[in-house]
Amino acid sequence: MKSRRAAGPLFGSVVLLGLLLLACAPAAEAPRPQPEQPTSVAPFPTQGQPRYGGVLHLAQTDDPPNWDLYSNSTTAMQTITWATYNNLIIFNPLDQQKIIPDLAERWEVSKDGKEVTFSLHKGIKFHNGAPFTSADVKFSLDWIKDPPKGAVSTRRDNLEPIERIETPDDSTVKLILKRPYAALIPMLAQGWMGIYSKSWVEAKGNDIAKKEMMGTGAFRFKEYIRGTSIEIEKNPDYWQKGVPYLDGVKRFIIRDRGTRVAALRTGQVHLLGLDALDAEDFEKAMGNEINIQRGAGVSWSTVNLNATRRPFEDARVRQAVSLAIDRPGYIKAIEHGAGRMGGYVPPSSAFALPMEELQKLPGYGPDKAADRARAKQLLTEAGYPSGFKTNFTVRTGSDNLAIYVQDQLKQIGIDAPIKFLDSGPAYDAAVKKDFDILPWGHGLALDDPDAHYSELYLCNAPRDYSGICDQKLQDLFMKQSTALDPETRKKAVWELEKYAVPLNVKIILSWNDFRVAHWKFVKGYQRQGHEYNTSHYKQVWLDK
Repeated sequence: MKSRRAAGPLFGSVVLLGLLLLACAPAAEAPRPQPEQPTSVAPFPTQGQPRYGGVLHLAQTDDPPNWDLYSNSTTAMQTITWATYNNLIIFNPLDQQKIIPDLAERWEVSKDGKEVTFSLHKGIKFHNGAPFTSADVKFSLDWIKDPPKGAVSTRRDNLEPIERIETPDDSTVKLILKRPYAALIPMLAQGWMGIYSKSWVEAKGNDIAKKEMMGTGAFRFKEYIRGTSIEIEKNPDYWQKGVPYLDGVKRFIIRDRGTRVAALRTGQVHLLGLDALDAEDFEKAMGNEINIQRGAGVSWSTVNLNATRRPFEDARVRQAVSLAIDRPGYIKAIEHGAGRMGGYVPPSSAFALPMEELQKLPGYGPDKAADRARAKQLLTEAGYPSGFKTNFTVRTGSDNLAIYVQDQLKQIGIDAPIKFLDSGPAYDAAVKKDFDILPWGHGLALDDPDAHYSELYLCNAPRDYSGICDQKLQDLFMKQSTALDPETRKKAVWELEKYAVPLNVKIILSWNDFRVAHWKFVKGYQRQGHEYNTSHYKQVWLDK
């Protein structure tokens, strides 16, 4: 076991879904779509002929832990906070095969792929009236890449290949890379890369972004009533003329699933993620009034085992837990069939292990009786012939996941009562590793092996809550990351998956499909992959 990796992904690290957007691609790679770079600022892409006005009503399960984009990984805050900020660049909300400018007017990549220059829009102001300059970009990206002492950056490894950031003038930013890094452009476009005000943070302290929202975005903070709602309102001085179309966005905090669904049915809520059964019910009962969007999501149900505590420091115990869980049973009972088995790379990925290979991994085979017999044998070998007692720490909203896993573990002698926590305390417990077993619903803004592994499975990865650090995993990660040929990289990812998944850094139960229902008067919303990349709402309007 060794410390965190010293090198990041190399050129060719993003092949999936056409996100390879750097012009300096090697000849071995397939043609890739180029980013859209309009020469002038125009109203933001949407569908139809937009009307202005109205407040979009949404719902979520619980209160956000805080407002900081850099340290968080939950929709409870991102799907409202990001709309108050801008990125340098963003995914086109109607076609996430394409990347379009945001604060940057345009960008250029050097021939060797090691320097990326962004030209910024001029005349932009933050909500407090302070001018936006290249200094704010440098400050924000430096923070994400190397946060100050005591701060957390969940996506720090996404920017690890950046050697330094230069600001020749107020409207130019140069990123100098250690190596060509194809993933850089999509990494910067994901919905966590909002730019903070350098002067604002320096004046108010490093924790200010947890307490306030203050960006350059199309919306600004209006009101937060804990346990009730969060509301943002249109920024009347927004720099991108013609948007936003909405007067505001209001997210109601509704803990009970049935109550959230009822709020959608009555029109109190305009757009809501649903499970498979509720989606079918709405289509049958309200198909003339409500649309259902479906697709393969970059979200999954998982179990984290704290390997810094007994007995989960023992790989045999972790494997026993994995062997005990009936994954197809979970998909059928909890996801109502709207999920798929997969490893650390989702089954929809071009790099996913074939099913016949996946089923060879411990816990993924079809004979669950044999798996559980093997699990009990492993527990005996580890010194727990009668099982043991432990505890579940469960974030609000993961109730069904936790109850299912709790029942599965009882079948091999593991007894674990459940303690429920709101999002804030649950995230604190996860980061501080103050738990034994932590069921969780994860999501990721980017679907690429580099993004998955760097954020979740490498040594000291920001969202590796297990505490596992394995040097061979690190080495296999770098092997696939440095492969320029897509087929060579695919084989390397398969080798990585076959080694990494049985370590049980996380136990994957299901990769979950999404189903989003919205009233037909909601226009311009197109869910793709994960809502992290569409929750700025600039493209949304209400046809009523």
